[in-house]
Amino acid sequence: MSVTTQADPVRAAQDTAPNAVAITGLGACSPGGIGVPALWEALSRGESHRPHITEFDVAGATVRCAGRVPGHAVEVNGWRVLDLAETAVRESIAGMDGSLLERTALVLGTTDPGVVPPRAGHLAGDLAAACAERVGLGGEAITVASASAAGATAIGVARDLIASGAASAVVAGGADAVTDMAFLGLNSLRTLGPEGCKPFSSQRRGIGLSEGAAVLRLEPLDVSRGGSESPKAVLAGCGLTNATGHLAAPGSDGIELSVRLALADAGLVPEDIDFVNTHGPGTRRGDDAEIAALRAVFGSRLGSIPINSVKGVLWHLQGGAGSVEALACVLSLAHQTITPTWGAEPVDPSYSDLDLVVGTTPRPVRGLRTAVTISCGLGGMNTALVIRRPL
Repeated sequence: MSVTTQADPVRAAQDTAPNAVAITGLGACSPGGIGVPALWEALSRGESHRPHITEFDVAGATVRCAGRVPGHAVEVNGWRVLDLAETAVRESIAGMDGSLLERTALVLGTTDPGVVPPRAGHLAGDLAAACAERVGLGGEAITVASASAAGATAIGVARDLIASGAASAVVAGGADAVTDMAFLGLNSLRTLGPEGCKPFSSQRRGIGLSEGAAVLRLEPLDVSRGGSESPKAVLAGCGLTNATGHLAAPGSDGIELSVRLALADAGLVPEDIDFVNTHGPGTRRGDDAEIAALRAVFGSRLGSIPINSVKGVLWHLQGGAGSVEALACVLSLAHQTITPTWGAEPVDPSYSDLDLVVGTTPRPVRGLRTAVTISCGLGGMNTALVIRRPL
């Protein structure tokens, strides 16, 4: 484990990252449970809710179950993704002053905004606007649809709103429900694996689909420091790329560029990074492309940087994947602990030189300060975020 040794690395990074913003609130619902504490417990214990699919026909599918949010009755309608988003957003804004809520913007990513039906005052697919109305947020509402990178991309868009002065607070993240179109479409592409996500394992055979939502509340650093609530973390840098080459076959170049852009945006170099949370879908092409990108960025030092993926527990939250992984980084920094990549063993021999956090026991890491999390979407959409401990 490599730890930055400069006198005050967090302050130094913030001084060279003029667009850094504070993460002041968190919200989540996932197959691990409802609420942020349940998410951390699930990632630590490797437990999640994956019942059999009954609401549509999965006969002949590679896998017949999916990750579900416990406590939310399974429904076959377009409002489910809105219900999940609302659950996460409400947790993230708990305790906020009403006057601030009226000025808070909402940016939500999802893979298929068209599943949200139209209603009075809203167009079909306007997930963010419909959710903002439900929870009482009065600022700008933006829906992002960039495949599996959507949740992380939404966080990047929100950061820019704060940094530009266009918003004083933004709630951002992603949400998705399990639908017949998504499930059966991925099954037809042979993307689903019989055992779900097994990131980096020599036995991986595809992904498992799941649902949920995760959001971060972002505010300017100076405002959060002067308020009653201390920042939970700092979003220091973002890098977004669209390296479209093939719809379903990922390439490493776009992933590499997104990480380099995020580091530059944060005013950091590869030596400043303490751990990497990967997209880690558990597909051979996906895992290989991501590791190749990381090798290009970090070189020989990659072998000393802890690497994990949360998909072994949660499976693939689709548009919510990137935001739940960003939230997991915030929790790892807060707990000074990296949760294991469940299902990774036996590890693919081509990764034997890497420090993959595997097994069934979370790894405490003293001095854990800076993380990179990566999200990748079909069509070459990639987002990397740099997240740091607060001062």
